Amino acid sequence: MNISRSRIVALFSLSACLALSMAFGCAMTPTNVAKGDAKAKITTEADIMLALGNGPSTDNFPATFASEGVNVKVYRDTEETLANYKTFDFDYTNKTNPLLEKELFGQLEKILQSRGLTRDRKNPQITISMSFFIGKKEQYTPPNTVTSTEIKEVWNSGFLGWNAMGSSQAVPVISSTTTPGYTTTTFYSNVHLNFLNHAKLLVQKGKKLEAPPMIWMGEADIEGQQSDIRNVTPLLFGEMIKEFPVATGKPQGRLVRLFRYGGLGLGFAPEDWRLVRYVEPGSVAAENGIQPGDQLLTINGKNVDTFVPVSAWYIPNPVNYRAKDPYYQQVLSNKGDKDVDVTIKKAGSKDKTVIKMRPRGDDRYIYVDPYGNPLQKTAEPSK
Repeated sequence: MNISRSRIVALFSLSACLALSMAFGCAMTPTNVAKGDAKAKITTEADIMLALGNGPSTDNFPATFASEGVNVKVYRDTEETLANYKTFDFDYTNKTNPLLEKELFGQLEKILQSRGLTRDRKNPQITISMSFFIGKKEQYTPPNTVTSTEIKEVWNSGFLGWNAMGSSQAVPVISSTTTPGYTTTTFYSNVHLNFLNHAKLLVQKGKKLEAPPMIWMGEADIEGQQSDIRNVTPLLFGEMIKEFPVATGKPQGRLVRLFRYGGLGLGFAPEDWRLVRYVEPGSVAAENGIQPGDQLLTINGKNVDTFVPVSAWYIPNPVNYRAKDPYYQQVLSNKGDKDVDVTIKKAGSKDKTVIKMRPRGDDRYIYVDPYGNPLQKTAEPSK
């Protein structure tokens, strides 16, 4: 037996939380907005993040994570016009882990290309060298015993002849609790980039260099729970390359929050999850012209009303449910394993359009204040 999504959607939150927020631990979104109300439309990723709240980090989509501090330092040759440098190539020098260096350069290449630079393996304008470091810090917190004294009134009773007598007396009661010791482990990742004038390198080749022809240098680091530097270098590279060729004026210390979205980039109104409430900027849905106010009718030819069974009211095993739910698999969490056909009815129109899309999952970072609140409207994608 199946029931309409519109009848049970009040239980669900935004996007991934629509797939049963209570079961998955996501934050609920307000449901007091009238259907079709323009105020119900969320147009920026910052708004999406605020709607999700500060729930726990999950594998659901979308999801927000704890704030992280990134430190960026950049140095430039003030006599150079850095905007004239358009091509680059890499100098592979790492002897300890050349495969990791190659992988990190691959990440950097995508970011440089997104900034309009081109890789030229034969005659680049810039030769880029890199060094990186990851360290582990363990901090032991010893056991802590807290002793407290509480004054309690104790009643003393007795007899004087045949008469019962009594009085209260203040008695100190001592108690103690011990918190066991524990070890906190964090990982420090640092990456350093050198941009050198390739033409001057060729001229000086074979000669003793007093100083390398450096035109720009960047360094970034982060401390957190990521033990694999490859998980943080897209963020570190991204923050550094924003400072090339022109400085952004942002402070060296920056607070960011990871905003992870997946699938088609669609979020739905909590009172009717067929109604598109937001389209994530830069998502595949946005690229295909889907807009807030449009309506989702079918997924791979199946009416969306048929996807949620009565058992959705209570799901003892949400993992199994998510594995079988086409809505969750095809729209919310699909990272691009296969194409999805959706039928969309445009807002204010009877026209229906079938769109074939390849979902994808992206990590994006939003600058936040010390309280985790967004400072910008749209997140920066990590390449």
